[in-house]
Amino acid sequence: MYTVFARKYRPQSFEGVCGQKEVVEVLKRSIQLKKVAHAYLFAGPRGTGKTTIARIFAKCLNCVEGPTQNPCNKCDNCIEITNSSSLDVLEIDGASNRGIDEIRNVRENVNLLPAKSRFKIYIIDEVHMLTTEAFNALLKTLEEPPPYIKFFFATTAPEKIPLTIISRCQRFNLKPLKIEDVKNKILEICEKEKIEIEEKAIEEIYDFCEGSLRDAISLLEQLSIFSDQKIKYEDVIYLLGLPEEESIEILLENILNKDYIKSLENFHKLISQGKDPVLILEGMIKKVKDIVISKIDIEKLKIDDPLVRDFDNLKIEKIFEGIEYIVEFKGKLRREREPVLLTEILILKLIQLWGKEKIEERREEENKGFREKVEVKEKEDKIEKIEEKSGTIFDFRDEREAEEKQKNEEQEGEGKREYKELNWEEILKQVKIFKPTLEAALREGKLEKIEGENIYILFESKYSFHKSIVEKLSNKIKIEKIIFDFTGKNYKIIPILKGNTRSFIENPDVKKIIEFFNGEIIQVEE
Repeated sequence: MYTVFARKYRPQSFEGVCGQKEVVEVLKRSIQLKKVAHAYLFAGPRGTGKTTIARIFAKCLNCVEGPTQNPCNKCDNCIEITNSSSLDVLEIDGASNRGIDEIRNVRENVNLLPAKSRFKIYIIDEVHMLTTEAFNALLKTLEEPPPYIKFFFATTAPEKIPLTIISRCQRFNLKPLKIEDVKNKILEICEKEKIEIEEKAIEEIYDFCEGSLRDAISLLEQLSIFSDQKIKYEDVIYLLGLPEEESIEILLENILNKDYIKSLENFHKLISQGKDPVLILEGMIKKVKDIVISKIDIEKLKIDDPLVRDFDNLKIEKIFEGIEYIVEFKGKLRREREPVLLTEILILKLIQLWGKEKIEERREEENKGFREKVEVKEKEDKIEKIEEKSGTIFDFRDEREAEEKQKNEEQEGEGKREYKELNWEEILKQVKIFKPTLEAALREGKLEKIEGENIYILFESKYSFHKSIVEKLSNKIKIEKIIFDFTGKNYKIIPILKGNTRSFIENPDVKKIIEFFNGEIIQVEE
């Protein structure tokens, strides 16, 4: 008689349990010290061994050689528990026996002694599905059970169980299995079943099953039949309907390149191949996750990968924001009737968030703007210099005005651009997009006044650090460029500190400059 892999290779002792070493050690220790509690709660994701551990624990307690850490699996008690036919180890499905009547039956039967075993054990799977009334009916029995009664609860949603129940149990949290644990178990089964399997296929099985060993073993069995005992990576992709990694990479590249048409064409090509939109989004999440790991772990960084390089130009915050979008829409797809339309909307949102012009063009534009600002800064520095010997002040204003006039004429020749009036809140929003920390520092200042091309930002004395951030050359240049892009005017940012009277005002050379330009000293009173 054929037995499916999941049952055939289900562990029958603690030594065979995968990936839950800490839980197993505590249970074995409690048996050794004869400190077995009356109620246990095993919580964790599906396929991590909750009911398997409960069954093995029941064997340990009811084995004729026990209580023992290693059940014999040969006595009648062990065999009956393995076959789910024991009169003293009762397994109850909480999802289908969730009412108060079923729990009343349990409460009445606990008064009956075990038929032949040491303990009468109730294993209730998915216990969180019980109704409130059923939990209330169970509460009294759970608090003061007879000495021969044990309760083992298993759940994937412990947060749905009343705290009054949880507080009366010893709780164990089972974790998703690591890829090494699943891989070793799959290889062990493949060796016994004479199955050949590629390493990459195992990795894909693990990713698809999300750490569930039971799901992985069931999928392995299905694949072995499909591929005639020789499982390849392509078999996993085909059988599960997963999009190929290359297709996901092309879709992400077109999103980053702001190519709306090609991005949607790529998506619809995958749909025409029968790919599930949910699986497409999962493929995107997996690929972006790998790229984020590459950005963080320099040893895994693939410099020769164009997609990695493109993502490397995005701020990590934007990448995470995009992943949140994908996860959010993935949840919606399972509930809504228009999964294709929703995915199209998601792709457009990702293009707006991640999309950019060609990297080389953007870098050249930024470098050009930086060079222009540096040239202006150098000329302004020259204006402030005084020729000591002759007392003559070199005035480069006419030269600068001529160059700016020429530049404006060239811009007008290329086509006119519409600019807006200076709106400080809008400027702050644009600065925040560039660098949130710079915007936070700039907000601590107050737009004091605008005189000609000078914008004076007043900082309270306690915000001197924020002022130093704003007046850093690279930050000043970026703020001024943002203002120029918004208004079309070459404003200059001048941060000032409230109550800060500078000693250089009394400098004779400075006074000469002020007199020459018919200027005035700006000093803010405390």
